[in-house]
Amino acid sequence: MRKIVSLAMGAVLVWGMVALGEVIKIEFNTLFHEADAKAMEEIIDLFNASHTNIQVELIQGRWAQYYAELRLSVIAGTPPQLGICHVNRLVEVADYLTPLEASPVGNLIQIGGINPADFPKATWDAGELAGHHYLIPLDTHGWGLWYNKDIFVAAGLDPDKPPQTMGEFMAACEAIKAAGYYAFHPAEDSLPRKLRRAWEIFFYQMGGGALFDEGYTKATFNNPAGLLALQFLVDIFNNFGWNIVGGNGYNQFTAGRLGMLFAGNWFYPTARDSGVNWGYAKVPNFFGTPYTWGASHQLSVPLQPAGTSPAVYQATMEVARFVVEHSHIWTMSGGHIAANRTALKNPALLSSDYWTRSGHLLDEMIQQGLVKFPINHPRGSELEKAIETYIELAVNGKIAPAAALAQAEAECNKILQGR
Repeated sequence: MRKIVSLAMGAVLVWGMVALGEVIKIEFNTLFHEADAKAMEEIIDLFNASHTNIQVELIQGRWAQYYAELRLSVIAGTPPQLGICHVNRLVEVADYLTPLEASPVGNLIQIGGINPADFPKATWDAGELAGHHYLIPLDTHGWGLWYNKDIFVAAGLDPDKPPQTMGEFMAACEAIKAAGYYAFHPAEDSLPRKLRRAWEIFFYQMGGGALFDEGYTKATFNNPAGLLALQFLVDIFNNFGWNIVGGNGYNQFTAGRLGMLFAGNWFYPTARDSGVNWGYAKVPNFFGTPYTWGASHQLSVPLQPAGTSPAVYQATMEVARFVVEHSHIWTMSGGHIAANRTALKNPALLSSDYWTRSGHLLDEMIQQGLVKFPINHPRGSELEKAIETYIELAVNGKIAPAAALAQAEAECNKILQGR
């Protein structure tokens, strides 16, 4: 009864404020950049244009500092009302987020009219931790194979048949190299986290198992599959002649100098506008199972200061519902595959250039369970940093692959043991 009374009071306050003509301002912080930032701006502009009682200030934060700034804003008592959270980061930041089913003003999922059945169960469940639900699914995103059809023709390859096996891929790379182009870049712009993601793709395809044991007591990636995966990554830059150490795959591809590139779906607008005659394919099956790297953006409500008005919570959830219900725009313009089932059936999306040329293939990888999400641990960022530091050293030729994995393993174990 107390909850019902609380909700009723919230509704009265909301409608009372609307009746008085007051405008509720919602701050929405994200970590998006480039195409997905523009896509979110498009959705929020649509919201602001269609609402007079709620206005959203969209702040596109910095990717690398986003989570630290989120924590600091909560501690300082100045959090945004709405934010973004990768599913694998929930375990790191849950203490700074509002449990949606147990907020100070009641169940925000119900207040916002969010229906869990509108999302894949696994994606919805990923927002739960320790008996509470913190997140609302926005998308799944991941890497695929982008290729230059004109380079394929110049190399004597079929531009409508991108390689999908190791044999086909090796032959394609050698043909492209012989034609005078960079053959393949496995890691977008070669940032350390991108090199780690490429290594993870090869590791999982080889059946390397999990990166850590079930209880996260120790690292388990320093095994034969892990070493072969890293050696393959190192050879791409150092021994096969397919690319160069430090090469920027984004720039090489848009300049028409790269045959094939592993990159996320967010590369679509750049590829589209580059003038390159491009194609898209699923990540090839190099080593057994064609896994790719991916993750999921979800909406979150950072912990609000005590005394925050029920009207603010209500308005926040109205914005959240609007965003997921219009996430076909997110997919068409930002490239991330919408989690909302209705949005994913939007006719404009299904007939769009993005969907017909690449999006449907990424969605097939998602539906087939071929997208491997990042590790999920309270110190996950530190663990990933430890791994990618040594992978980058190996790729740059500063350390042998075996030594790199051994040192990454030792560093991760120190982190897990609290040292």
